[in-house]
Amino acid sequence: MWITSAEGLAARQLASTALSLHSKDALAANSELRKILPGLQADQYASALDQAQLGRLAHDRYAIDASLLLLTRDGLEQATRSVVAQLRAKTLLASGAKIVIDMSAGLGFDVRAFLQSGLQVIAIERDPVTAAYLRVNAPGAEVIEGDSRDLIDALLSRLAPSDVVFVDPARRSGRRTLDGSRAHPERDPERWSPPWSFVVGLAARNVRVCAKVAPGFSPIHLPTNWSGTWTTVNRDAVEAMLCSWTDGPSRTARMIDESVVDFNGEGAQISEPDSIGAYLYEPDQSLTNAQLLDDFCLALPGLHRIDEHSTWLSTDTIIDHPMIRGFAVEAELPNDTKALRKALIALGIGDVTIKCRGMNLNADQLRKELKLPAGAPATIIITTAKGSRVTLLVQHNG
Repeated sequence: MWITSAEGLAARQLASTALSLHSKDALAANSELRKILPGLQADQYASALDQAQLGRLAHDRYAIDASLLLLTRDGLEQATRSVVAQLRAKTLLASGAKIVIDMSAGLGFDVRAFLQSGLQVIAIERDPVTAAYLRVNAPGAEVIEGDSRDLIDALLSRLAPSDVVFVDPARRSGRRTLDGSRAHPERDPERWSPPWSFVVGLAARNVRVCAKVAPGFSPIHLPTNWSGTWTTVNRDAVEAMLCSWTDGPSRTARMIDESVVDFNGEGAQISEPDSIGAYLYEPDQSLTNAQLLDDFCLALPGLHRIDEHSTWLSTDTIIDHPMIRGFAVEAELPNDTKALRKALIALGIGDVTIKCRGMNLNADQLRKELKLPAGAPATIIITTAKGSRVTLLVQHNG
């Protein structure tokens, strides 16, 4: 394959230069590359520029330097952010693993992190093109081309009891978004490749398994004696990591921002929500996905749920914690759209931010229906409290 050769990789580097000079004009970038590097075939120019464009996409989406990597668009859709991959590798290393079999290695984002941490990696990839790219991206790994479900039995004999099989099931359906840019996620775990039952069955054979799954994976599906870490990066939910062993609490909510913040729990349940206090707090999505909101309330005295179906938390005092964002409650407003419009205009508000996560509401549509004249900015929260809908005017508390 030409793009994986030394000549192809050099052309890919020069294509990045051409693209940086003509970032918004693909034809001009192609002409620039032909000037810099004459003598290639048309498909070779196209391949080098395609790799350069994918490298830019990887940088924009995952904040990584992908200038030396070979990529595919589909592979990028399931790629792991480098900081998440590094933390996973540290987890496996700390658990005693020395060898990792990656059953769905893809482009090697996790493989690279495993190698950098000092783990030995056996990487399986069934797609021949992706496998060729993987050998370039992770030269320290043993890359085996084929279907991991056909190969895994023979490879398990190479593992010690503390070693790990890592699985990142393909979770894309055959459908794509209207613009064709992304594949729709497959929400049924049994339609993943390999299916979730296969992953659980592998662990039942006394094999330690670590799985990367969708961030919305419910903890209620976590098998007994497994542990899970639900991660957000810059407030965006990115994945859940499930391990077939536990060294402490079974659930961890992990928020990665300027630093890494973990909150551990077991999934406590508080039977009765309490009233809205002077402050509302919006929890990081990792807490919600890990279903640790009640544990979090128990850990911070005075903090409580306001409704069993709402993720908003409340208290009468200011709480400073990186995993929650606070809002001072200024007033309760009407729920009816016409009455709400009238109340906002009376307050001189014309630019409204609407927070209604978890409600069957479209914030953009409601904003259009309000048709507010020019005025001051403000934030309203629409949620449920003790079973009833409430609309609250709030002030961000920093």
